[in-house]
Amino acid sequence: MMKNALLLTIHSLLLGIHSALLAFPVNAGLPLLALSNPDDCSTAPDISAFFTAATGVVQMSGTYDNTMATADPADPVPGCFAETGGVEPVNNSLWFTFTTNGGLFHLETIPCNTGGLYISGGDTQMAIFQGTDCHSLTQVACNEDLYVDSDPATDYRAGLTFLTVPGQTYYLMIDGYASGTIVASGQFCIQIVRVSTVTCAQATAGNYEIENNGFLCKGQNLLSVLSFDAASFVIPNDQPLSGMSWALTSQPIPPDTWPGSIPGIISTTLSTQVLPVNLQNNIISSEPMVFYFTPVVVGSATLINPDVPAKLPNLDVSSGCYILGATSVLTLVPVLEPLHGQAIVTPATAGQQNGAATLLINGGYPATVANPALYQFEWSTGDTTSLLANLAPGAYTVVVSDPSACVSNITLTADVVVPVLEPNTAFDVGIFPNPATNRAFLVLQLPEAADVEIRLLDVFGQVLQQLVNHHAQHLERTLELDNYPQGLYFLQVNAGERSAIKKMWVQR
Repeated sequence: MMKNALLLTIHSLLLGIHSALLAFPVNAGLPLLALSNPDDCSTAPDISAFFTAATGVVQMSGTYDNTMATADPADPVPGCFAETGGVEPVNNSLWFTFTTNGGLFHLETIPCNTGGLYISGGDTQMAIFQGTDCHSLTQVACNEDLYVDSDPATDYRAGLTFLTVPGQTYYLMIDGYASGTIVASGQFCIQIVRVSTVTCAQATAGNYEIENNGFLCKGQNLLSVLSFDAASFVIPNDQPLSGMSWALTSQPIPPDTWPGSIPGIISTTLSTQVLPVNLQNNIISSEPMVFYFTPVVVGSATLINPDVPAKLPNLDVSSGCYILGATSVLTLVPVLEPLHGQAIVTPATAGQQNGAATLLINGGYPATVANPALYQFEWSTGDTTSLLANLAPGAYTVVVSDPSACVSNITLTADVVVPVLEPNTAFDVGIFPNPATNRAFLVLQLPEAADVEIRLLDVFGQVLQQLVNHHAQHLERTLELDNYPQGLYFLQVNAGERSAIKKMWVQR
């Protein structure tokens, strides 16, 4: 921006008062930058000297201050600047220029030795342009926040990694972010590091883990259960549009299939860092929702629609590459009923090991998906099944748990005791055939007539059929089983003061 004589005089005074607009190179052997006016693109200081060091050597400019800087309406508007409150995108910009002998460089603003004068919130934003002069600029790189995770432990500095062309002239704009009437202002330094290039051939999608076997309980956030080894991810950086993204699909990604082509895919925005995923389980469905979670590393992509974020469906990798990491099943779990159940006991004979205990459990994730095989059992005997046989008289406890860990465990006790025999308490119950297919026949013989109640139960203890006969001594009934899936069932017979439970299998 062209200044009148008064503004230039004030600006020169500020240069003398602060170390702000005069850069003092930190590294020995680098020359002091010539006095210039960073507030104007045409008089931007040349910082090329900071681009000559070897790979990995940190270069840091002197201190700059944008407190008195202004914006020129003729300056280009960077594509990534996203001011809020209806203000202009560029407000107090400073300009720099540089050329290199080629290579990949990381640039970011840092506090350096500014102390309490560090730009408010560290909230800079930067853009790099190429061109022959300030009137013919083309944006080639842009960043608003280096740390996109909004972690309060980090500031909002700008930073980017940029592949340069030997001999090309570049212009760097650094601006303070504006929100309403508040514009970030203060001091900062520019840190520049030459970095090694990583090609597609070197890229890898690294290691990560979703705790709790991939179950995400209602109200839980993936942030709290996703962990990863960032160092195990190798992300290409030899082209501007490279990075990694987390993909969420309804089916596993087929081999040799570009994830962005899968209908309905959800993905995070491409990032040069491995970032956690903010995904809250807020499903309103009463059924679980199952997804497949996959890290995807991308190199040398191009945007299909430049106005849309760089998510996988908006990337063209026909001239680039992609690497799929391992896929994990991610299950969003709805609100579950608590676990509940009982232990059905077959008494043991004194001095023998012929007792048994069978668990009838309901609630939790297995009930929601109608798969009782998913319940987990840990008996005091060390067994892990729902049925214990060959038990001696005694008390046996079992901890029943849900595989999703979204409901609390329960503890049940099976008292396997020696029955006390009383005269005329026994009766005969026969089931034929057993296992049955579509129907079974029940034959009941009592010592004397009584009111009889017959109940067919599933493994959850739910009553499927109930038959009542008054004043019966001998009874024959047919049980229709067409509508029941194969598996284990229980027939409970109550006759007066007597009762019995028989197992019945349906097998087809």
